[in-house]
This record gives sequence, structure tokens and C-alpha cells, in this order.
Amino acid sequence: MQSIDFFKNNLELLFEIVEKINTPVFITDAAILKQKVNSIQKAFNENCLLFYAIKANFNPAIINVLKEAGINGIETISPFEINLAKKLGFDNNQILFTGNNCDANELEQARNSGVIVNLGSILELNSFAKRYSGAEISIRINPGFGDGEFKQIITGGEDSKFGIYHTHINEALKIINDNNLKLIGLHCHLGSGLYDTKNFTPMVDFMFKLADQIVDLQFIDLGGGFGVRYKPTDKEIDLTQFAAVVNQHYKKYKSLEYNNVKIIFEPGKYLVAESTFLLTKITNIRNYNKQRIIGVDTGFNHIIRPALYSSYHHIINISKLEGIKETVKVVGNICESTDIINENIELSNPEEGDILAILTAGAYCSSMSSLYNLRPYAPEILIDSNRFTVTRNRMSFEETISSMGFIKL
Repeated sequence: MQSIDFFKNNLELLFEIVEKINTPVFITDAAILKQKVNSIQKAFNENCLLFYAIKANFNPAIINVLKEAGINGIETISPFEINLAKKLGFDNNQILFTGNNCDANELEQARNSGVIVNLGSILELNSFAKRYSGAEISIRINPGFGDGEFKQIITGGEDSKFGIYHTHINEALKIINDNNLKLIGLHCHLGSGLYDTKNFTPMVDFMFKLADQIVDLQFIDLGGGFGVRYKPTDKEIDLTQFAAVVNQHYKKYKSLEYNNVKIIFEPGKYLVAESTFLLTKITNIRNYNKQRIIGVDTGFNHIIRPALYSSYHHIINISKLEGIKETVKVVGNICESTDIINENIELSNPEEGDILAILTAGAYCSSMSSLYNLRPYAPEILIDSNRFTVTRNRMSFEETISSMGFIKL
């Protein structure tokens, strides 16, 4: 996460970007991307592989920085994500496809692409087995519990739509055996926003115990979801605690080490969220019931997480890094009452024309952007030291309409 000192040291560069590109604009710091990859590599040993969950942010420039920093592969959920991963130079064995409610056509595309297919339901497993007897596969398991910072992003448990429920594992293994499929991987993802190992530990034990019974297993995918910082007072997550749990259970189940079973993590948010902030301009100020409402030139078309999850994103007035602060509400320019970016944030003397930085905006902001109200996608910038590169242009009306696939205007 960018500190006040970061903004002080880079004000000239940031205002140069605003002058040339205007607002709103996403700005990504390459140094933080590299640091996040390094943090995982330092915490976990060499038998752990790092597959980036590309759905978090599919900007090719960002993925290339992660690739150069040493990620081992890409986790995908759609054929287009597979295509992008390949276009960026990842080999078939570096790409994991974890579909969700796939039809036969999507499963066929994934199979024909040559990547590792991870199946998350009995029906999908049956459908795949009938068509591709003898194929290598992975299966996604729901252990019966999950974890995460919001209920909307918890992906385990009886209310979840994800994975083969733990009580159906024997049925899944029978389908695999009857159709001569080769089970090379087991996958589980508890949810997004793990800050301690309370639920991670029993999940690891469950998965490793199951893996210990399977011949020819090549990897166990423990998902992602490592927590990130949203407030300046938040502490960095201690990855060594998670690594200690993995190491303990790897030694407990001797067959895993004997067969050189790899451990895969597939973080998305952890790698990219804190690297990026969204610059926006104050365009309106209203005073209602002693509350100041600050309107800006972005909204949930660019940063949907506050409206979708009521999530917190810290905001800094980079036009006035110092000064007396006041508590305000920051709202977007989308014609919806839920377009509120922060209900209660302290800003330094906000005035029309000031530039605000919305932090921790690198994950599930750009990638979940929309053209609602027919407002264009925000351009994107990558900064590295004192240089910046435009990685996504602001699209004109003609470019936007053309990209939407309408037959006739």
C-alpha cells in the first residue's frame, strides 16, 4: 500500500500523469508487484508454486511484471483467460483452468487447449469423463467450511456454489476410477481475505489427508485469498504462519514428500491489490445535514467493491497531503444511490478540482469495470521508478461502441 511518503516523493510524476492523461486513471506501482511475489517466495519453500489468479486483474503489463518477478503459472476460469495466459507466454502445464458451471462447449475448449482442467461438480466430472476417458484431471473440493472478510467472497461451506462437497468425494473418485481418468491434482479455496490460519489449518489437514490416499497425485492447490491492507494502520499479513502449517502437514503425510507432490497457491488480490490506486477529481461538493458529500469523476463502473461488498478503500487528497482534515462522504458519478466509494473518510480540506487517490484498487476493480451509464473504462498506467507507461488507453466514443459488438449503430 502506498504511504503518504510515496505520494510526497512522486507528486510531480503523478500530476504529470493527470495533466497528460486526465482522471480517472488507475496507476500501478511495479515495485509493489515485485515485492508481493518476493514475499510469497521468501515465506514458502521451493516445492510451493505460485499461480496468479488472473481474474483479479488481467492487464497484460501487470501480468508481465509478475512473470518477470517469478510467478510459476496462471489460474484461469474462462477460455478467454486461457487464451490470454498463452498469449503472454505461459505453457500449457503452467495454466490451471478452474471453471464454474461450465457447459460441454467450455469444457471442450479447456480440454482442447491442453491446460490442466480442474472440475468442481459431480455433473461436470461426469460430463468430462464420458468424453475424455483416460484424461488427466484435477478436482475442486468443498471441505464444508470457508473463510473470508465478507460473506460474498467466502467460497467454502454448505451455502457455497463452489466445489465437490466433501461428502461426495467417494462418488467423485468412483467416476474417476470407472472412466480411467488420472487424478493428478486436488484443489480447495476457502475464500478471499484470510488473515490468520484458524480455518486454513483444518483445510490443509483435510486436503493432505485426502491426498495421501491418491496414487499419481502431482499437486495440491490450496487456493489463494491471502489478506491485504485497506487502511494505513493495517499490518502486513504474516505469511510465515501459513507456510509453517503447510510444512508441518507436508512432513506429517510422508507420501507427499516421497512422491514430490507440489503445493500450488493461486493468489490474485494479494499480488495486485495494494499495487494500484485510482486517481479521481473532485467535481462537486454538497452540504446536507452537517455532512459534506464529495462528488468525484469515477464510480462503481471503475471501483465496484464498495457498492458490491461495502468494502473499505482508503482515500488521500494528494492535492493537499497536509492540512486540517474533515470527515466526508465520497460518492461517484454513476446514476445509482449505491454509488458510494467511502461513507466516512477524513480528507484534507477537500475542494473542487482536488485530486484524490483511492487506494488498494489493483484487484477486482479494473477487471470488474463496466460501461454502465456508457462511461468509458479508465486508462491504466504502470510506474517504475521515475518513469510511467500507459498500459491501457482511454477509449473514445467511437472506440467504445465499436468494441461492444453491436451489429449496426
